[in-house]
Amino acid sequence: MEAKEIARKLNKAFPDAALEAELDARGILTIRGECAGWEELVKIGRRAAKLPGVKNVVNELSAKGVSVPRKDYAALRAKGEAAGTIDEADVVIVGAGISGCGVARELAKYRWKIVVVEAADDVAMGATKANNGNIHPGHAVKSGTLKAKLNVEGNRLYDKWAEELDFELQRCGAMGFVTSRPLGAALKYSYRQAKRNGVAGVELVDAERAMELEPGLAKNGLGPRIKLALWLPSMGLVEPYQVALALAENAAQNGVRFLFNATVAGVIVENGAVAGVVTEKGVVRARYVVNCAGLYADEISAMAGDKGYTIHARRGVIAILDKAAQPEYRTLCERITFREVRRALEHSETKGGGMCRTPEGNVLMGPSALEIPDKEDLSTTPEELQYAMGRGDDTVSYANIIRFFAGNRPADYKEDFIIEMSPVTDGFVNVGAIQSPGLAAAPAVARMVEGIVTEHAAKTGRPAEIRADWNPLRRRRPEFRHMSRAEQDALIRENPAYGKIVCRCECVTEGEILDALRSPVPPGSVDAVKRRTRAGMGRCQGGFCQPRVLEIMARELGRKRTEVTLKGEGTEVLLRRNRGEEAGE
Repeated sequence: MEAKEIARKLNKAFPDAALEAELDARGILTIRGECAGWEELVKIGRRAAKLPGVKNVVNELSAKGVSVPRKDYAALRAKGEAAGTIDEADVVIVGAGISGCGVARELAKYRWKIVVVEAADDVAMGATKANNGNIHPGHAVKSGTLKAKLNVEGNRLYDKWAEELDFELQRCGAMGFVTSRPLGAALKYSYRQAKRNGVAGVELVDAERAMELEPGLAKNGLGPRIKLALWLPSMGLVEPYQVALALAENAAQNGVRFLFNATVAGVIVENGAVAGVVTEKGVVRARYVVNCAGLYADEISAMAGDKGYTIHARRGVIAILDKAAQPEYRTLCERITFREVRRALEHSETKGGGMCRTPEGNVLMGPSALEIPDKEDLSTTPEELQYAMGRGDDTVSYANIIRFFAGNRPADYKEDFIIEMSPVTDGFVNVGAIQSPGLAAAPAVARMVEGIVTEHAAKTGRPAEIRADWNPLRRRRPEFRHMSRAEQDALIRENPAYGKIVCRCECVTEGEILDALRSPVPPGSVDAVKRRTRAGMGRCQGGFCQPRVLEIMARELGRKRTEVTLKGEGTEVLLRRNRGEEAGE
């Protein structure tokens, strides 16, 4: 289909818009013009992506009454160029989320120097952090897509990751059930799609088997009313930031360097090939750049001369409930109603998640799903929170919420992963549009990128060599709350710091905080300590322990207390000292 015909079709479908289209030889469709609003802009992009011959969409439309914030890279680039070359590497990875850390860990096995550059102050600060931790089986992903392939493959690889990296993976299983016969068709459709995608162990089961698998159904009386249930035993749960941290620590143990607070403001291209990146801290030269920049992957790709897709942010609000509010089911179990099916049909690409739990025992509600123009807008609204809370049963109470937050998914208009060596800029690898099920697919994403880079290296006469000293194992540090009394006593005798409880809600000790501060990827802020130890994740949300965490950090890092931040540069917890002899601090 030619560009003029595409423009005609889109203008006919959206008569209030004035659109122009340009289609290049690769099938990248660029749309320009103006439309009525942001919701219509997203709909136009989705419609365009489904047209024959369109590989992906670059959406340059403007929406009436909507101002889209843009990052000012010019000043950051000038600052970085002025600083000059600060490092040289074989591979630079942009972004330290689950994809970036996974790729770093896989490539660390080779005799390459690898640098990960991250705009934030820690790993897992984007979509990875704001994630419900589901390791999806792969039944809900469109068959034939890269997403579906890597989701199923990644799910299977998680057991190996968990074994080697020593993080908690719970294979809890998931079940959807119906109490109305007509709704059985929805489960049969999901079953057929699961089989097409190669999902392991999927079954359609009757009421008796459903109650056997999930005893909670018998207790609440719903079990005998079940007409059909879909059982997915490969469903898993993780704490996503723990997975990213485990990957990062293992990568660091194998020589990978992490450079935080270093926004990439430019990609260096010489003679059609990538030559490095310009960060706000300086230039890092490299012969490969792997783009795992999440929400900003499209902008990084454009910097490399490959303007091939547009990321639009899809916000999700999640509510965390107190551990006292225990889930009704031991599996992830959901009753499918006519309302849920209607919602799924109407919003097949934007529907949110439901009620689930974390490995640590908190119930999570949501996420919601709302298209927004600002990639950094992490505000929450009553409507989105209501949506998230409405995805559970009638026993869920707002009184049990201990925290709610938002995260933005990096969606493209094709609604599929983009993982490829750029056909425009040699040595530049895109790992873009990694939204759900990106967490579940992460091990397979990392392996795919490893294959792309090593194959290219072999073809260009510089084959990758596996290091003789590569160590794929990483052990987690002691977790006092999960130990028996005898184990706790032995640990305290070995190191008295484990006998000092800092966080009462989560039973986190000073010894654990010290361990985190001395780890291969040490935390630089109070929130970074929280993600490593859970100090501040309990009912009081740091009301009791935060001052003590701040004090320990200042002492151990040799900083003034006023220099300790909540979550990176510009978020100092204390403004000034207002009493005592050291008022100048």
